[in-house]
Amino acid sequence: MSDVNINDVTQAVLSALQQMSKEELNVTLREATQCIMCSLYGVSSNVKHEIKPINGLGDILRALNDPYVRKGLGLIIELLRSMGKCLDAAEKVRNMGDGASCNIDVPCHIIAHRIMASELELSVDEDKQRAKH
Repeated sequence: MSDVNINDVTQAVLSALQQMSKEELNVTLREATQCIMCSLYGVSSNVKHEIKPINGLGDILRALNDPYVRKGLGLIIELLRSMGKCLDAAEKVRNMGDGASCNIDVPCHIIAHRIMASELELSVDEDKQRAKH
């Protein structure tokens, strides 16, 4: 494995960011930054709060009565779904043969969130059908 330096990482990130439109990049960075900063502020000493340990399923179920917990859990579920899509895209690229992997020329986020849009629609329809039953 070759040594990677900060310039390599910076160049890789910049190249990946160039795959996004200016508006897409602006919205992504703005919303991610706002969400991260708000979350960090909420657990900082600037806000009075009590951190209660979760000691089992009963505590988790009680925590789900809090609408903020449900909303935060929904965000985490979406992040996990997005990561899963990216992992699936990386696996599909790897399985194409020739030792390919997601890289600057074939970024996984584009494969996962654009090319697989039809699969996303299908999975949403499947989720709706499961919710009915």
